Amino acid sequence: MSAPALWALPLTVAVPLCLAIAAFLECLSPRRQVLLGVPAIVAGLSIASVPLMEHSVLMLALGDWPAPLGIVWQLDAPGALMLGMTAIVAGAGSVALLADDETAQDRHLWPLWWLLWGGLNALLLSRDLFNLYITLELVTLAGVGLVARSPQDPEGAAALRYLLASLLASLLFLLGVALLYGQTGRLDLELLGETLTDNATSRLAAIALSLGLMIKAAMVPLHTWLPSAHARAQAPVSAMLSAVVVAATLFVLWRLWLSPLAILQTALRDWLALVGAAALVWGGIQSVLQSRLKLLIAWSTLSQSGYAMLLLGLAGTASWPGSGSGGSTATEGALQILLAHGLAKAAMFIAAGAIVATYGHDRLSRLGGSAARLPLAWLAISLAGLSLLGAPPTGGFVGKWWLLSAAFAEGSGLIAAVVLLGTLITAASLWRLLDLALCPAPTAIQRPLTHPDARLTGRLAMLALGLALLAWLQGLVTLGLSNQAAGLGMKLDSLGLIFMLPALAIWPIALGATHAWRHAFPASRRLFSIMLVAAVAHLLTLVAGDLLTFYIGTAMLSLLGWAMVQHDGDRPARLAGIGYLAMMLLAEIAMLAGLALVALTTTDLSFSALAVAELPALAIAFLALGLGLKAGVLGLHAWLPLAHPVAPPMASAILSGLMIKVGVLGALRLLPEAEATADWGVPLVTLGIFASLYAALRGVLHDHNKVVLAWSSVSQIGLITALLGLVILAEAPTAMTALLLVVTVHSLAKGALFLGAGMANRTQGRVRQRVVAAMLLPALALSGVPPLGGVLVKASVETAMGDSGLPTWPIILSGVATALLMLRFFWLLLMRPEPSHHLLVIPRWLWWAWLALGLLAALAPWGWQWVVPVTTNMEKTLIAGLLSPLIAIALAGMTLPARRLHRTLARRLESWGAYRQEQGWRRARQLRILAWQFRRAEAWLMPWPAFGIALGLMTLGMGLASLLPS
Repeated sequence: MSAPALWALPLTVAVPLCLAIAAFLECLSPRRQVLLGVPAIVAGLSIASVPLMEHSVLMLALGDWPAPLGIVWQLDAPGALMLGMTAIVAGAGSVALLADDETAQDRHLWPLWWLLWGGLNALLLSRDLFNLYITLELVTLAGVGLVARSPQDPEGAAALRYLLASLLASLLFLLGVALLYGQTGRLDLELLGETLTDNATSRLAAIALSLGLMIKAAMVPLHTWLPSAHARAQAPVSAMLSAVVVAATLFVLWRLWLSPLAILQTALRDWLALVGAAALVWGGIQSVLQSRLKLLIAWSTLSQSGYAMLLLGLAGTASWPGSGSGGSTATEGALQILLAHGLAKAAMFIAAGAIVATYGHDRLSRLGGSAARLPLAWLAISLAGLSLLGAPPTGGFVGKWWLLSAAFAEGSGLIAAVVLLGTLITAASLWRLLDLALCPAPTAIQRPLTHPDARLTGRLAMLALGLALLAWLQGLVTLGLSNQAAGLGMKLDSLGLIFMLPALAIWPIALGATHAWRHAFPASRRLFSIMLVAAVAHLLTLVAGDLLTFYIGTAMLSLLGWAMVQHDGDRPARLAGIGYLAMMLLAEIAMLAGLALVALTTTDLSFSALAVAELPALAIAFLALGLGLKAGVLGLHAWLPLAHPVAPPMASAILSGLMIKVGVLGALRLLPEAEATADWGVPLVTLGIFASLYAALRGVLHDHNKVVLAWSSVSQIGLITALLGLVILAEAPTAMTALLLVVTVHSLAKGALFLGAGMANRTQGRVRQRVVAAMLLPALALSGVPPLGGVLVKASVETAMGDSGLPTWPIILSGVATALLMLRFFWLLLMRPEPSHHLLVIPRWLWWAWLALGLLAALAPWGWQWVVPVTTNMEKTLIAGLLSPLIAIALAGMTLPARRLHRTLARRLESWGAYRQEQGWRRARQLRILAWQFRRAEAWLMPWPAFGIALGLMTLGMGLASLLPS
């Protein structure tokens, strides 16, 4: 073992303890303490970690006294990662404390701060039970003192509750230590693992140790001390307590159960996993219900800690990662979650500190629109929240992916379901924060209530943003070093190129329009940034050569799509955003489950390798569900007619023209070659034809032009679904050509139509007339009116149906339905009153670019015909192409004089709308009642007698579990 490493290891504990003494004696100013302490601790940890690069474990016997007589410190890979995370969070917290004049001059705070840091380092290095107890006590007392120093806890109520709960936990932990020492005469964890036997005393000791650690980690129902302590402490202290102290306690629990206590063949592990599931769900629900920002973040800590407990239900007899051997997938995944949570939660609390410093409070109801004033702080909260959510490629995603893979590998569907459910609950609390931050603020509370120190808020926001970015960097680095990185890569094949051509036409126009109309739409700079990042994410999906890269791109698009949908911030946009986000999260969860199952089959995730691999049917089903949700396939489409119309027109063009096609691209890369989809052909054709007709009927009955366009997208996705079924049947070689033609024309036409609808709704006079006239070109192309290229698209679809031995009349009906939709769309445009304000000015370049987009939609199929002929009998194709539009015109002409029918339909639609509104009110009332019941249930747990009852029930449950075999 290298001498520098052995000398450097004690510095991680000695330096903060010496600084605590210096701070107490006021020998050094706080600034000098930080300037000396942080680099010294980081340097010591870095030097001590060098031997770990050779897969060895660094052990140091203090005073050269080996175990069992002496104290041994051990630094292994998991411990080094935890120490590194502690150093990052504590270093950032130290700088944050210095930035605030109030905390920088608090002579009683700094000794406690350095004691907390030194105690945590000693706790993570300790390898014997008694030193674990001592360091846990040191950490607890320092943490309690720091909470008591907060002005938000003037009477010390939160600190006292923290202290009393921790003292009870310490007594239980000490009882467990005494029982094990009395039985084995050993305290060293390694020696204890060699001598411990599975008997009643060992099980009782395990219960006592676990109960003590669960109280310190605030596991449900022993959690009531945590929310107030973490919420009332100063922001850097809250960050340290939530990110590191809780994580270190859970880390100790892991070390005990995966090392000496692994010999116990009882159901206690399953009980602990059940407790983790309860904490995950209960903490998440309570987080959503909070009315203050710091309380919401504190409850989120309780929820996220549940993931760590799930490990104990999966690890089985797996040992603690040691020299020369890595841990199980479950252990590595849980460790990644713990590290990502630490970085993200520290970022959120420090960002919350910047918000509190600006507004003087953290009441969520009075923070509406605060992202406009504090963009960096809210960006940090957003990025950190996405890591907690498990959005790729963050550290939280890597951890959840590996934990989910381990659950599937062990056949533990319940734990897998809890992991996925936790993602939804985390998303609910994150949505609540971002929705409040991005919505328009009432003018009465737009200004801060205090006179903030711009230097303080700026430094806190930058620190928080740096920590949040580290949570993302952690995921990227981990993925790069993992086995799954072997098949990762990007390439542009012919399929990706076809999907890229519409993107190259639409994205520049949409981005240019967003910039040109920056004064016509609210928060246009934010919208432009969102769309620019979305363009990069969309490019990533098109050039992805593997499933993981594709999933990362689609997940980013889903989140950015939500930001586009709810951008305006009014009630329709926010409600549509809720539906969009909920459905997209279901899609991400389904795809994550499919990715985890695929990773169990093969480590090569490239599409070329997956095409020849025998993928599990369940994995294909999960992936198909996620892709279907993203594409808006019938039955999974509920979000689409709500979301696309409320977004700004530039965003609507992207959402309908490009983003829903990502699901189609994924389906084409995965489904046709999979053995599990061999029988999907006919059902997909049937579903697709029905969808194209049903969606057209729904669209014709609507009275808003953009909603009609949205239902037209559902109809066209139905047609694409039918063609995908034909591709899977593999009986028509022209099916793929027809599908790609439909995708190309629909992308270009729908991009032009949504942009045109936005311009028509915000212009008047001759300008509006020219816009409506120019929209005829893409509309006629979409309807298949000859001689425009749409007629070739329709002919190719009919040919594919005929070659597969299926009737072609459904395609004719689909063409009639599309033509009726376009007629209804133009009727609504012409009947809509001209606006009198918020008018758009269309630059000349944008006008010509938009016209070119519509022209491209009309002519692109003719270019395809020139390269790869779609039809050989052009005259017959052009004549047959007139049938559908003529029938549509005839049907529309027949219904125009039927005023009674119009009145009846209007009354029915009005009645249906009133019924849905009433049902919405009822559901909202039921949700409010349910929320009150959850708050009431939590209030019942707060008194100390209730805490005692909860502890007794927990002890009883663990006792019964200890009697059951594993």
